[in-house]
Amino acid sequence: MAYQILRRHPAPAKDSPGVSAFVIEDSTSHLVSVVARLFARALQTRFAEHGVSAGQWPLLLYLWEKEGLSQKQLARRVQIEEPTTTRTLDRMERDGLVHRVRDATDRRRINVYLTERGRQLRDELVPYAQEVNALATHGLSEQDKSKINSLLNYMIARLD
Repeated sequence: MAYQILRRHPAPAKDSPGVSAFVIEDSTSHLVSVVARLFARALQTRFAEHGVSAGQWPLLLYLWEKEGLSQKQLARRVQIEEPTTTRTLDRMERDGLVHRVRDATDRRRINVYLTERGRQLRDELVPYAQEVNALATHGLSEQDKSKINSLLNYMIARLD
């Protein structure tokens, strides 16, 4: 299956060596970054009416899976820095989506739980995420979708 390649700059000659041969539009990291930004923008547009940001979305996903995770566990799973996790959770707590409880056995650990509103958002937000995924992968075969996920998971494992 052929896909349109979006180029803002002409490709270098095939015999161009080294750094001068680097074309950003051919860079996997650039393409993955663009896709991530476009996904986030599409989600943000859909989530806005519910007062949820695209940055809060992965935290909600992990908490819907398992409540009571520590802030540190959430940061690790979402692959963001702990201070960013703390600031995001501050906003989520302010907005009534989560509450934090100091662990009874380890006072240094702060566990995160969903509020009733946070739990209810699952039924409202998941269809939007499914819609965005369907939009992004429209026209791809199930085999292509599976291959994309497999390749992305491979890259994550190599870089993590």
